[in-house]
Amino acid sequence: MKRIDAVIPAERLTNVSDELKKVGVGGLTCFDSKGRGQVPIQQRSAGRGGVFTPMFNTNCTLMVVVKDGDVDKAVQAILSAASSGLTGEGKIFVSKVDEVVDVGTKKKGDEAL
Repeated sequence: MKRIDAVIPAERLTNVSDELKKVGVGGLTCFDSKGRGQVPIQQRSAGRGGVFTPMFNTNCTLMVVVKDGDVDKAVQAILSAASSGLTGEGKIFVSKVDEVVDVGTKKKGDEAL
């Protein structure tokens, strides 16, 4: 099993969720996140004609766990829904998961997904 963490623009979360459903990813966890990358953060209006540069961008981080054979289609679903081809749109991280246990059913491994 693999865990896929994706940091994406918050406004693209619904599209990403829909694409993941289409490829058979049953569930996901998401949370609001802040961060910065190599691309400079744009200035924002502060009212009364002032501007400021925030320290961090506001993003959404989502997490899914999939079977090893489903990693490529899940990553492609995220890319197709979240990427417009511009620099600084986020990152996707894939890591190994040793065990999954469903709290309600107590099933383990692939059955818990």
